[in-house]
Amino acid sequence: MLSNRRIEIEFIDPETYSSIINHDIRKRILRMLYSSTKDAPISKQDLADKLGVRYHRLVYQLTNHLKDFWTVREERRIRGARMELIEAAKPSTVYIIFGKDNGIFMMDLAANLFGPLSRSGTRCDSCSPNDAAKCMSSVSSSCPWAVVPNEAEKGMLISNGRKMPFKPMDYAILGAIKGMPQGKKCVFEIPGEGCAFMRPPIPIKN
Repeated sequence: MLSNRRIEIEFIDPETYSSIINHDIRKRILRMLYSSTKDAPISKQDLADKLGVRYHRLVYQLTNHLKDFWTVREERRIRGARMELIEAAKPSTVYIIFGKDNGIFMMDLAANLFGPLSRSGTRCDSCSPNDAAKCMSSVSSSCPWAVVPNEAEKGMLISNGRKMPFKPMDYAILGAIKGMPQGKKCVFEIPGEGCAFMRPPIPIKN
């Protein structure tokens, strides 16, 4: 049986968000980093090769603009040189910010979703009702203050393109927003088999 997996909704600095969302190579690096390190870390050279960019260009971006999004998992000595194997620093975190007129903007790197919530949607949008129900029970127990929204809160979600009945991620995002003044975070666990973005990849047979 697969163990439960953790998801946390976290606010991101608007400048950091803008520096990524408006920069194609940074988005490409994060997409590839998250998709390539689900099961094992990767060397920076292998990551550069996957992206088709020069090694030094990748290292510059990782060091100067994306340092909060990766971590060194392992170090190896290869022919006397030190090689770092890196992975996503917070693979289970979905980042959000508030914009003008209560607009919600999101970066869900594991699901490759970037931009306004009204346009990007959430990872839950492709889930079956049964899968959504499993996740919803976890959100209800972990973030109980989120699951009975008032009319204003419903209106905020609807103005951001969300439709009723709301999805588990909608409630989790609302939970993070409502919990922010009290320093509460919306952190919940879902069954690993219940989320397409957390299932282990199926081996491809030749």
